[in-house]
Amino acid sequence: MILHTKKGRHKVEVLLDTGCSIPLINQQTVEKLGIPVKGHKNPRVVENFTGETVKGAGQYYTEQLRLQHR
Repeated sequence: MILHTKKGRHKVEVLLDTGCSIPLINQQTVEKLGIPVKGHKNPRVVENFTGETVKGAGQYYTEQLRLQHR
């Protein structure tokens, strides 16, 4: 798919999950593409499918991003 950021368009691989309640992007992709992030005042709790807290997730958020198919 194509991820649109303020710096341009980038080809990315994605996993679409219709059961997901929040969109996630990994730290490596954020750093590679230079996507600016901001920290939450109160980090969000992100749980995996078994209900366990995912360490490191929910601390930051990005500007609005657009994901395009084709």
